[in-house]
Amino acid sequence: MSWIARVLIGVVVVLLLVIGALAWLFRSQAEEIPDELPTLDDAKVAPADITLAGGDIPDLKVADLKGKRAYFVLEDRESMQAGESKDLNRALARWEMGDDVVGYAIGDAKGFGVFRSKIDEFMGMMRPEMRLPLYIDYDGVFYDTFKLPRGHTGLVVLGPESDVLHRHSGPAEADDLETIRGILGAREPEPPPAPDFAVGDYTKASCEGRVCLFAFLDEAVERADVPGIEGGFDGGREESFKRLAKPSVRLVGVLAGADDKIDEDKHTAVIVGDLKGFEFRRVATLDAAPEARAAFGVGDGAALVVIDEKSRLAFKAEGKVAFWQLGLVADLLGVDLGERDHNEP
Repeated sequence: MSWIARVLIGVVVVLLLVIGALAWLFRSQAEEIPDELPTLDDAKVAPADITLAGGDIPDLKVADLKGKRAYFVLEDRESMQAGESKDLNRALARWEMGDDVVGYAIGDAKGFGVFRSKIDEFMGMMRPEMRLPLYIDYDGVFYDTFKLPRGHTGLVVLGPESDVLHRHSGPAEADDLETIRGILGAREPEPPPAPDFAVGDYTKASCEGRVCLFAFLDEAVERADVPGIEGGFDGGREESFKRLAKPSVRLVGVLAGADDKIDEDKHTAVIVGDLKGFEFRRVATLDAAPEARAAFGVGDGAALVVIDEKSRLAFKAEGKVAFWQLGLVADLLGVDLGERDHNEP
């Protein structure tokens, strides 16, 4: 057998081994959620002893959280793919909580240390888009310590002495959310009344009984600039992220993606600014609305304003609207905006 043949056989063997290893790593590890979670009497690690490296953010030391109520939203690859945490994350983002409550997002990557550099690189891009500080748990300490089944979203709430106040696994139903809200001492927000406004022909009176969304741009946006839409920017992940970091590009991309989902009997959506190459079916456009900007107090920059069906100023954000905030807007509209979070923890 020639040396070339031996080399080729060796390469094939290595490739098969790599493929087999990857298949093993990415196999389903989802465990069944028991009727009752196991007790923590024999936990090998005390909650107060848990530390996770933060990389480009401060390390997470549970012992340093003494005196506060702390909640941790746990996710792994399969729970994120299933979207189990959507309702929980949106509720946690929506609720108003006391200064003594802190929250963290934990991404379980046990067994994926070989991809650490790529995971860290991606998380570095996503952290600014998330509401909660995000930590990657390469040793699986959180799932193991709190005995939560893998493959499902987990929630752990610790008291001021690092005592376990609550654990939950899987999607959070309405009753679960109410229990969690009570434990955290959280409350539903009460938005203020919307000011009197006019965005073209759309006014406070015309928005009564419907949800009105107004996106104000701070620069001209061309279709070719917007990633993720037909006829839009078609480039690599890094360059797409850079473009989506532009507040106006992001707003236009979100509404372009939601154009077919807008219910004209329930919603009004208007983009105010300079657009090139767009034709919308249900989203209205307007060149400028300086009086409306003044009424909403949003200045000359990019901004997103949502008036709910009770004529309340339910959402207002200036500058870049983070991915986690899009979940709040989606809740108000009752449609999926295709937000890329998923976290948002």
